[in-house]
Amino acid sequence: MDHLLTIGAFAQRCGLSRSALRFYDECGLLVPAAVDDSTGYRYYAVAQVRDAVLVKRLRAAEMPVGDVRRFLVAEGAERKEMLAEHANRLEKRAGVLRRAVDELVDEVEMPPRDEGLSWCTVTAGALAAAIGQVLFAAARGGERPELSGIWVEAAEGSLRLVATDSYRIAVRDLVLDDGQESAHLAGFLPLWKAEELRSSLAGANAVKLSGQPGGPLYLAADGLAVAVEAYNGSFPDYRAVLVGNPRGNKAVAGVRALAGALRAVPDEMATVGFTAGALVVRSPGTQTPVEASWDGPPLSMTLNAGFVAEALEVMVGPDVVVEASDALRPLTLRSADTGTLTVLTMPVRPRQ
Repeated sequence: MDHLLTIGAFAQRCGLSRSALRFYDECGLLVPAAVDDSTGYRYYAVAQVRDAVLVKRLRAAEMPVGDVRRFLVAEGAERKEMLAEHANRLEKRAGVLRRAVDELVDEVEMPPRDEGLSWCTVTAGALAAAIGQVLFAAARGGERPELSGIWVEAAEGSLRLVATDSYRIAVRDLVLDDGQESAHLAGFLPLWKAEELRSSLAGANAVKLSGQPGGPLYLAADGLAVAVEAYNGSFPDYRAVLVGNPRGNKAVAGVRALAGALRAVPDEMATVGFTAGALVVRSPGTQTPVEASWDGPPLSMTLNAGFVAEALEVMVGPDVVVEASDALRPLTLRSADTGTLTVLTMPVRPRQ
């Protein structure tokens, strides 16, 4: 392997992250020239740099994985046609897109140096979007108030938002700026307050979160101040669920196609068949195949179609990684390129 590049050297040459290269390997877009059987290390040929840069540019243009795969094997004329079709799709979406990039965070006043005070800052637009991405999984109704809201915590350099109704869990991580790795904050936003905060953040720049262990969590942004009282309830140990769910086989599918197939199910429940080239959504009287790259043996799961569709509709990017290990273990959905939005949803026992 002396003539090959390590994944780190290859990533540097083509401007892709290692995680992106591993993802492109998983979905068959950019397969390493060799893999060390003893270590699992990936090695790439210099000649692959051109394809890697092309994949990077196509993904930057939000071309779905399936289209990128076809583009790589297409000829010149077909490539031009595919690019024109993709450009038309992007233009149609332009009318409903909001700002693609949040403004740079303005300088914020440092919090007072009270003993034990912890603080961090995030972009207001990113926090508002994150709230919207997990809200669907929070419990409605007052039967379990500890689930009717969003758990917010800052630790290990990220701000994490979690919502669950005990049937599904949505987790969104926002990366904090350098120097904020020591921030340790936690608080519970009730549903009404989370929805109110999300609306109030429109047009704001930065949000500062601060608090002391066991005390209220404070959020401040451009004159807006929100206090989240110390939470005395018992939010579920979601970490145990995440760690306890075994890693399964993976499928990569287009978000819109899979969500559309699930929304079209006339019944509440749908059976999803995992096959080599497709995820097949079945319900009485319907059967819709959705192109996907499944890397495991055939598997069939019964799922709440609406639950899964809701999760898909908040995913970041055009593709989703679907992980499944068993028909009765949680199904995992995560954003393909970033991996910072993860949703687990419980399957349903098949009807007898």
